[in-house]
Amino acid sequence: MKTIILDTETTGTDAEDRICQLAFLVLDEEGEVVEHYDELCLPPLPIKYESMAIHHITTEMVEGRPACVETEGFRRLEELNTPDNILVIQNAPFDLKMLAKEGFENRMGLIDTFRIVRRFPPEQKQQGQQYLRYALGLYRQEPELLARLGIGQLRPHDALGDVIVLKHLYDYLCQRMEPREMLRHCEAPMLLEILPMGRHRGKRIEDLALEHRNDLLYMLENFDLDIDLRYSLESWLDRTKDRVQVTIGFGKHKGKTPQEVVEIDRSYLEWMLEKADRIPAELKAELARVLGR
Repeated sequence: MKTIILDTETTGTDAEDRICQLAFLVLDEEGEVVEHYDELCLPPLPIKYESMAIHHITTEMVEGRPACVETEGFRRLEELNTPDNILVIQNAPFDLKMLAKEGFENRMGLIDTFRIVRRFPPEQKQQGQQYLRYALGLYRQEPELLARLGIGQLRPHDALGDVIVLKHLYDYLCQRMEPREMLRHCEAPMLLEILPMGRHRGKRIEDLALEHRNDLLYMLENFDLDIDLRYSLESWLDRTKDRVQVTIGFGKHKGKTPQEVVEIDRSYLEWMLEKADRIPAELKAELARVLGR
């Protein structure tokens, strides 16, 4: 079994964008680096200036380079793409989507370190790779690996530089959780206990489902949430539904229950049920109940 720790840099983040740098390390069963690849490649469209400002790869740097699928690194990645190997990526959906545009369909076991860190360890305030590099003291381990691989100074937002950081983050996680357990967690939606975003960031989702329920319902209705966040909000809302009263989350009767409003403003509740958009399902059900629908 081998572990492949991978990152890409791209021309941008939109649907048409493509890979302009592919880098990965190959680890043996003892976790030692046995191969490393760092490939600049010529994308089929220009690199956007916004992306240049992040990864500093310019049009001139990729001129005359092979296409991604023609690089030695991509060919080796295809050889390693078997179910007995593990692929480690930070925020895997983005890189896998970019690799899919080159015809790569992952068959390896997948560990998304972004998802693992967000669930474990919970004491970290952020999940970004560069934040964790310093918060966890990973940068102290970099000089030895860089010297062993014959690599100069590490550059943030460079694919190879990010892979070096990711390797040490993965090592850290392996001290606290077996790779097999991380694989299992990444196979299905994870139940998060702490909200990692928004004005309630850092608070327990269960507490928010009891005390700020409408805020979570608003997030579900209006935010583009990833698989773990959507699953977690829905799960905690469902687990706590018998411990709360459903209240109206907007308008002139905000904070009141439909039962409190029906005697004084029945027409408003009827309007909400029939005309208002994006009313949470549990509020719709309560409106229908008090209105006798």
